[in-house]
Amino acid sequence: MKCKVNPYYMERLYSFYCPFYDYVFGQLLGPGRRQCFDYLPRRPHQKILEIGVGPGSTLELYPPHNDIIGIDISASMIERAQKKAATLNNGNSFTFLVMDANRLDFPDNTFDVVMAAYVITTVQNPHQVCQEVLRVLKPGGRIIFVNHTRSQNGSYWGRIEDLLAPVFVRIGFTTDLDVIRVMKESGIIVQQAIRCNLLNTGRIILGTKD
Repeated sequence: MKCKVNPYYMERLYSFYCPFYDYVFGQLLGPGRRQCFDYLPRRPHQKILEIGVGPGSTLELYPPHNDIIGIDISASMIERAQKKAATLNNGNSFTFLVMDANRLDFPDNTFDVVMAAYVITTVQNPHQVCQEVLRVLKPGGRIIFVNHTRSQNGSYWGRIEDLLAPVFVRIGFTTDLDVIRVMKESGIIVQQAIRCNLLNTGRIILGTKD
């Protein structure tokens, strides 16, 4: 039985993390978050959605002259992201909204790229989030997820991840979710998964839709 995520707890927890999020998670999760930008198309005039934008940890890495919308469930995170964006001058347009990833308030086929770093293991309904990502993505658009994903069934590490899930969900994420399987079950075409982060424990997962 998968460890359940409480969205109200997560909102309060990440609002608490907000002032020192980059200091707490920067060393562990920052490398994958930065590396995923290697897979972001470097062309102008794209409409890009970042789900779980947090305090705007990587806003400066976006290629210039794009329209970036960042959402987060935490109003405190959105406030910090807005302040950071105001210091940048790279030709991008930034918009930040408090929003639940389970219910994206955007029309179908809106975005060229949807990015989500360390989000899918923090939400109550990962399948619904993936389906919402597909809905708002244009056909042929790019999905870039960065996340830990559970090891294969029957493996030693998979059993360890299952045991640790109730502990880590109190910290802010679960370890027993097979993210790649959830993406595929939701209709996302998974193209590639690249190892990242300390000891290669994370994955940059690239996908698209027909």
